[in-house]
Amino acid sequence: MKKYKVCFHRGDELTLKTRATKGHAWVDEKGLHVTSVAETISIPRRDLRSVEMFRLYGLGRVIRVDHAQGRLFVTVVRFMIGQFALINFLETGVMRDKLADLLEQPS
Repeated sequence: MKKYKVCFHRGDELTLKTRATKGHAWVDEKGLHVTSVAETISIPRRDLRSVEMFRLYGLGRVIRVDHAQGRLFVTVVRFMIGQFALINFLETGVMRDKLADLLEQPS
């Protein structure tokens, strides 16, 4: 199980002005787990609805996770200073593939 350094946002939409939270995430057979100083999010595999990767304004890859309780945006970062983040393009793709594999597994 690999932990990723991420920034994430819970909500329906993501814009350049959205305040993201720094944390760590990992994917295991139970689902997606995200932790930060202020909160912990666990999305069980059975609650996952869709996983889609897109490019936010052409700047970097972001994963949109739709689940039973709402929507989560997450991206793997190399480092984050304030609201400036350098996105890890390849690792974001790897994390998206792990989530897609988890979504395809029967419950």
